[in-house]
Amino acid sequence: MSLLCALACALAQDPAADLAAAVDLAEPRARRVAALTLALRKDVTFEQWLATARVFAPGAGAPRSPGAHSVQVELPVLDAVEMTTLHLYVPAGFDAAKPAPLLMAFHGAGGEGLTMLAEWRATADALGMLICAPTDPQAQGGYAFTPRERAAALAALRWARRRYDVDENRVHLAGSSRGGHLAWDLALRAPDLWASVSPRIGGPTIVVSGGRNNLRYVENLAAVPIRDLQGAEDDAKLLVNLRLAFDRLRAAGARDAQMLEQPGFGHAYDHGAVDWAEWLGGCVREPFPATLRIRCAEKDPARIGWVRAAKYGKEVAETFQIRVGAEWDSWDHARQVRYIVELADARTAELRVERAADGILRVSGAQVQRALLTLPAEYLAAQPKIVVQSGGKEKRVQPRASARVLLEDFVERFDRTFLPAAEVEVTL
Repeated sequence: MSLLCALACALAQDPAADLAAAVDLAEPRARRVAALTLALRKDVTFEQWLATARVFAPGAGAPRSPGAHSVQVELPVLDAVEMTTLHLYVPAGFDAAKPAPLLMAFHGAGGEGLTMLAEWRATADALGMLICAPTDPQAQGGYAFTPRERAAALAALRWARRRYDVDENRVHLAGSSRGGHLAWDLALRAPDLWASVSPRIGGPTIVVSGGRNNLRYVENLAAVPIRDLQGAEDDAKLLVNLRLAFDRLRAAGARDAQMLEQPGFGHAYDHGAVDWAEWLGGCVREPFPATLRIRCAEKDPARIGWVRAAKYGKEVAETFQIRVGAEWDSWDHARQVRYIVELADARTAELRVERAADGILRVSGAQVQRALLTLPAEYLAAQPKIVVQSGGKEKRVQPRASARVLLEDFVERFDRTFLPAAEVEVTL
């Protein structure tokens, strides 16, 4: 849809319809323009926009009857539109009037989403959980760790959340083989979207070329529950990467991250090794956590929850040249991995934020020059005066509620449980 259409959505008289029209624009840039235009309206107050966002309702166009369904949809993926088959499962006893959990399940190379429904439908019925399992039209080969693959997966998530009343805090992520690599990649780069992550026979990578290296971000998942199913006789390099990832998670204080290495399995796994209904039923995302930690190196500044690393230090690099000496050939794979990880860590930005009960926000990090903190209205009401501590300095701020901050965030995420009202900029 053109930018003129985005601007036109602000001319109607119904704030709810206007907001829905902005959310439904295909392009992020168009959504942002629409949000900025809506924020300038004089006939709608911030409080009215906030109330409208809180009761935002799903649209139509998705099956509601219990059972498996397959639908053909056009998904906006980067600068293209991809015709995609979404395999959906609506659980027994589904009540469209109540927010429901959602599982995004991604298939392996050469497969299709339908196989994921069979694996998860019993759990879905037990939890009243929806399943969305896309068949990626370009998934004949293995996972390539590309922006296009991530964008296609997130477009399917957006489609499902827009058409069903999904509980934003109970969105789960799973994938097998190629889909397991994808699940890791999505979770590491957008950790705040998920209540849990359940990859199987896939993992993070240390490969630097093409911006593929994502093992450097594994600490981003320290607060996200993980169950990883992995055949113990699978590819040795994959196992090295996974063991290192879980070592780092434990060091970062992860409390519910488990890798289940299953003897007797190669590139396969036993799905029944976990009581999925019990475990997933207890996994709930916290929309405004008190502590956050994000590691990032992508070209576009990264976000986790209410924190964004807005500007990196000059040493941060997503892709870099690896220089090795003669000793490289004498190292085993595990030692080579550690060396590359050390190089990547030195070129990775890290930001930590702690929100204390007394209105103090403690911000620290490495290789981050500027951070943005977005705070919800409830927090501002409880803490009219906020103190930001960073770099040994203390600054008192009084953020003001802004329709721009609220609407820019909402058109992208339409998250009714986290509605930011103000933005605080921090220089580190």
